[in-house]
Parts: sequence; structure tokens; C-alpha cells
Amino acid sequence: MESADVRLRLRSVARLARVLAEPQELLDLLETAANEMRFALGAASVSLGRLERERGVVRTLINVGDLASWELPRPEDETYSIHSLPMMALLVDEARSYIVDIDDGAGDPASLELLVASAKGSGIAAPILLDGRIWGELWATRGMRDARYEDTDIEVAEALAAVLAAGIAQSERYSQVEHLIYTDPLTGLANRRAIDLALERALEQHEATGSPVSVVMSDVNGLKVANDVEGHDAGDRLIRACADAISRATGLAPGAIAGRIGGDEFAVVLPGLTLEQTEPLAASIITALNQGVYAGSLAVGASSTSVAGIEGDVTARRLLGWADEAQYAAKREGSHRVLLAGRDTPLTDPVERRRRRRSGPAWSTNAERAANALEAGLRVLATSVELSALDRLVAVIDAAAEVIGASGWVISIIDDGCSRTVAFSSARDGLDVDTGHDTRHDPTWLQSALGAGVLVRADDESAALARVRRCTTVAAAASGRWLVELLGDDDAVLVAAPAPLRALVGTALAG
Repeated sequence: MESADVRLRLRSVARLARVLAEPQELLDLLETAANEMRFALGAASVSLGRLERERGVVRTLINVGDLASWELPRPEDETYSIHSLPMMALLVDEARSYIVDIDDGAGDPASLELLVASAKGSGIAAPILLDGRIWGELWATRGMRDARYEDTDIEVAEALAAVLAAGIAQSERYSQVEHLIYTDPLTGLANRRAIDLALERALEQHEATGSPVSVVMSDVNGLKVANDVEGHDAGDRLIRACADAISRATGLAPGAIAGRIGGDEFAVVLPGLTLEQTEPLAASIITALNQGVYAGSLAVGASSTSVAGIEGDVTARRLLGWADEAQYAAKREGSHRVLLAGRDTPLTDPVERRRRRRSGPAWSTNAERAANALEAGLRVLATSVELSALDRLVAVIDAAAEVIGASGWVISIIDDGCSRTVAFSSARDGLDVDTGHDTRHDPTWLQSALGAGVLVRADDESAALARVRRCTTVAAAASGRWLVELLGDDDAVLVAAPAPLRALVGTALAG
């Protein structure tokens, strides 16, 4: 590449940065960026797409330039399945840019077919990275008679993608709240709220038209071992690997949506698919994992409205429960195949196996409620003395939270007046309990927590903990460098909890 050409393209990158600094709606911003990128890359056309990991597809948002007859500037439904495009899978999984040349007979057939369909001679793809994760894809093409893209063009494409990512980050601040409400931050899949909403909508359509709805449930095998032996980073890698396999499979079914609905649990909602159609899709999740280092990492079960012999209305709870029972049976027998509700397991009333917090027994007084929580924690501790300090705390607090009816719990390490979350459990969406979250505390408040424990409400001026956690009340207790919190949505649940909680923490740490 001539030096003058290099300077010209670098100036284009700088111009793109200036243009994107102005506040714009996302689609307007992407269209502006695509036109600038077309010039910078000497492209006939440029497309920008967003990764929808929960659906296993890249959705094209903007096309500019010399477009084929089937390409629209702002398409409503132009998607590309990650599963069916190996080169795109490489970009999504490894953030690796690539070039496709129509004269390359050994190239990826699916990508070459895309070039032929758009009457182009070469294409270059680069990942758009936001906060270290794949947000989407930049795809630029040149015509049949144009010079082919070369490796030196990849640097320019990646620089443009990086500048675009900064502009997207600014634009997405306006929609960040909605994104957090419906997205699981660890995997990028949908969260429990989004899955529940998608399933209810699919069942409404089923009731109106009779179209089938299927559900795939899966549970991670070996997560506790990964966390205990290799640390929580290894556990997170295992969860993400399972999420990626589920995402790819979901891309095979139009309208499907995949989500992480618990710590180690996933669900896929499949509108329009019968159980027979669902089985091979679910099996492809297991196959994808078995081809890598995480073979056998998921137990998978499925259910559907299409199963014969169903009595009564099919509710979301029943459909999820049947699929959950099937995956639980797969986990119990160590099966590496998909178990189907109605074939492999009976369609009985669902058993709630996921670890969701309930309201707890109706104790006659708040003190009795707290005392029973203390007793439950001590019972668990009696069988947990050989565990590490953190694992003992997790065991006793989990048991106490279940009995008392807490909305969740958090365990943190205290360092220089700040606490950093190291373990948590959430019974509902919206609680701010993510690991790695730093919270600074008032020294007087910490002394109270170290003493007899402390109760913090959302309107407390002296301590912001309940507001930080996005709940009504927090019962907190500290011992040494450890801080433990029980989270509640009702004052009455935790009002008598601080002192018993402090006793539990001290006892657990004493071994």
C-alpha cells in the first residue's frame, strides 16, 4: 500500500472518530460510520451487524454502497446464523478478522456463496468489540473488477471497528437500562425475565393459532468442581462455553431465544417447533461441547406443547417443569443425549428443582424466623467443617437464606474500607450482586457490622448498601476480613436477622 494511501486512510479513521463524537441515535450513527468506512476501506459496500448471542445470529442493521437487489439499507430481518458460517463463528468466538476471496477455491463455501450472491469479488470482516466482548461485525466488500483485499487492510478495518465501538458505547448509554433488565451480564444471553416474557408470548400465540412451542432446559455439569479446584474464573469460562454452544444451536431456529436463568441453568424457547424438531437442535448443543475441552458439560432435556397425552392447559410453569425434570433425569443418569418429556420422563406435575428462594415458612414471630435460620445454618455447618472458609460461609448462608426467605445473599472480602463480592445468590432479577463489585463503607457502619451485625434499609442516609443492592433491606454481619449480607424485599423478613447472622459468620469462620 502506498504511503499516501496509508495517510489518506488514517485521516479517514480520524474523521470517523470526530463524526461519531456527536450524539446520534444508534442506526443513524451506524449509517454515518458505514459511509465513512466505505471510503476508508475502498469498499463497494459496507454492512454493520450486531451479534444476538441469545439467538445465535448476527443481525445486519445497516447496508450502504453498491448493494445487491436483495440487500436493503436498513433491513428488518437480515440475519446470518453463526452455526452455518464457519468464518463468522471464528470471528464471534475468537474475535479474529478474516478475508474472503472469490478466487480462493479452498475458502469457506458459505462465505464464498455470500460473495457470489452479492456479486462481489472479495470481502473483509472485523469484529466490533465493546467492553472486551463481541458487539457485532463490520463487513466490507469490493467488486469483481476491484483489487482484492489483503492482510494489510485488516489493520485499517480493525482500527475503524475500534473507533466505531467507542461511538456505539456513547449511543448505547441511552438504552443501557433496558439492556441490563433483559440480559445476563456473564454470558450475553437473555436473562430469566426475558425468557419468561418470550415463553408467555409464544404460549399466547400457541393458544391463538395452535402453533407448537418447545423448551430446552440444560444444567451445567461439574461447575462446583471447576470453581473449587481451579477457581471462579474457570467456572465462568465453563459457563460461557456452554452459553456459546447453546447460542449457536439457537441460531438454527428462527424466533428462538436462549437465556441463562440461574447460576448454572439455561433455557431455550423455541416457538413453532415440535418436540421431534427440537431434539436434533438440542442434540447439537451436546455435540458442539463434545468437540472441545468441555465434553459432557451439559445435561439437556426438552418439552413441548406438541406431545400427545397432555391433560389440561399448558402453562409456562408446566412446560419449564417438564423440561427441567427431563434434564434432571439426564444429569442423574449421566446421559450424553437429550431426554424428552413425554417419552423419557412422565408428564407429571412439575417438581421445582431449581434453587429459587421461597417466602419461607410463616414463623409466628420475626425472632422465631431468625432463630430457625440460625439453626438451619448450624446444621449445615456440622457437615461442612472440612471445607474452605469461603465454602463454609456459602453453605451456612445459603441454608439460612432459604429458611428466612431472603431475596439473595452476598459474601464479600473487606479491604481498606471497601468490600469486593466473591460469592452470591440471587432469587430475583434486578439485585446488584455481581462478583467484583466494589462498595465503600462508612467506618462506623463497618464497626456495627463487626459487632452485633447491622440492618440497613434503602432510605438509610448513613449506609447506601440496600440502595447499591437494589433491595429494600440488607442484614449484614462482618468478621475479620469477611462481610456477609442477606438481602430482603420486605423489612419483616430480616428485621431480627443481624445478630443470628453475626453468630453464623463467626461460627463458620471458626471452623
